[in-house]
Amino acid sequence: MSYDYVLDSSVWVEYFKGSKKGKEIWAEIGHKSIATSIIAIAELADIFERKKLPFEENLMFIRENAHILPLSLGVVLASGKLKNNIRLEKSKFGLADAIHLATAQQENTIFVTCDHDFKGIENVMIF
Repeated sequence: MSYDYVLDSSVWVEYFKGSKKGKEIWAEIGHKSIATSIIAIAELADIFERKKLPFEENLMFIRENAHILPLSLGVVLASGKLKNNIRLEKSKFGLADAIHLATAQQENTIFVTCDHDFKGIENVMIF
């Protein structure tokens, strides 16, 4: 299946907060075919748990509006290379970020994030 965008957990956070940025993002991409990595779901579950907020309804919304992409061997192998290459210029670029990016690259689509650690990376849309 082909997707227009793969969303980072930061995008979902902004949307669920109801922030101006979240509304702007959703107005631009909410009507498109979107996906998100299973890693984004893990990050969101962690955020909601830390804040002692229920996550079930938000997860239901994600599942109704986006495809959740599993990890694959190709993604995890590519993410190790991406992390180490990007770390040459961005010392705080983490493995989870690399997994998100590798997932979007595997899907040959645009990665959407609010994380400025992705600045200057091809096929990344930063809000």
